[in-house]
Amino acid sequence: MIGILTFHWADDYGAMLQAYALKRYLEKLSGKKVEIIPYAPVKLTGRYWLCPVAGVHKNGKIQYFFMRSQFRRNISFLRKFFKRRKSMREFRYRYLTRETFIKKADRLFIKNYDWVFVGSDQVWNPEITVGLDDAYIGNVKENCKFVSYGASFGNDTLSETYCCEFIEAICHNFSAISLREKSAVPFVKSFFHGKVTDVLDPALLLTRKEWEEIGKASWKKNYILYVYTEYNKQMVQYLQNLSIKLRKKVIQLTMPWPGQKTDWIDFEIEGGPLEYIGFFKNADFVVTNSFHGLVFSVLMEKQFLIFSHSNKNVRIENLVEKLNLKQNLIEYGRIPDEEEILKEIDWEYVGKLLEKERAHSTIFIINQFLK
Repeated sequence: MIGILTFHWADDYGAMLQAYALKRYLEKLSGKKVEIIPYAPVKLTGRYWLCPVAGVHKNGKIQYFFMRSQFRRNISFLRKFFKRRKSMREFRYRYLTRETFIKKADRLFIKNYDWVFVGSDQVWNPEITVGLDDAYIGNVKENCKFVSYGASFGNDTLSETYCCEFIEAICHNFSAISLREKSAVPFVKSFFHGKVTDVLDPALLLTRKEWEEIGKASWKKNYILYVYTEYNKQMVQYLQNLSIKLRKKVIQLTMPWPGQKTDWIDFEIEGGPLEYIGFFKNADFVVTNSFHGLVFSVLMEKQFLIFSHSNKNVRIENLVEKLNLKQNLIEYGRIPDEEEILKEIDWEYVGKLLEKERAHSTIFIINQFLK
């Protein structure tokens, strides 16, 4: 039996879809039962509550604070917020796990697993996990074969604050390492003597047809899809101009930023991951600065532009480079011409590059089962 430790607990489209994809792909390759290990500490799940709280790591301890602006936003969209929570929960129960959340790493029961795959997502980013999290670096009571699949620091390396703890844990607990960002491979190779390579985000392991099989098709047509991870004034300005030029409405899937009030955007935030897939399938164009916005634009072969993230852009840069899509990346602070989104993409060539990367990622996984 195989276990997966990842961010399945997040009310976030990308987090849950990558968890689903890795689970399904491991089942297909191994022929074994695959389970999402229901680890979900409060320091991580609290940010998705109606009254959200977040943790910060200071002096070796976790301190919590109330996210006031996000709470005001949630209240402003209260009905939609609860419908969204329900949609996320239903997807999690149907496709990931129904098990009760385990909130502490020292209570994990993993000895029944032949392997535990850690990842994908930013499981090794201390800014996300509020310091290094023991579960994701393998510091648990029971012995098991830990393998990382597509684990991410959110950058090329770790800060010196966490390096010693991380190196000790990884070298002791893990038998093989794969990372989502190619640029992070040299850092891990500098201390880890086992296999280290870069692989695709799990969502890209499944084909468009496989995603469409579970997606809920939207009845809406003739729209520009907008998915963001951080507010970007230039992106919003471009999006509004593009909407006017193309005479297409804008549909936003992600929760509004605090104080957002735009009468030219339709908020479709009640749905879960299945609706997310459907909106990508029917979109005419995609404007995003979300990594998984990029991923599903590629999978659904949509005309798109992806705007740089201000400080977490490594994963985006790595993927567009692998797939020869750098011309669709808009550097931070630049407003592109409206015509840039209309430039034809050679999807046949992109598909060949994607298949090459899938084969490389598949070989990494298969090799773990042969050991």
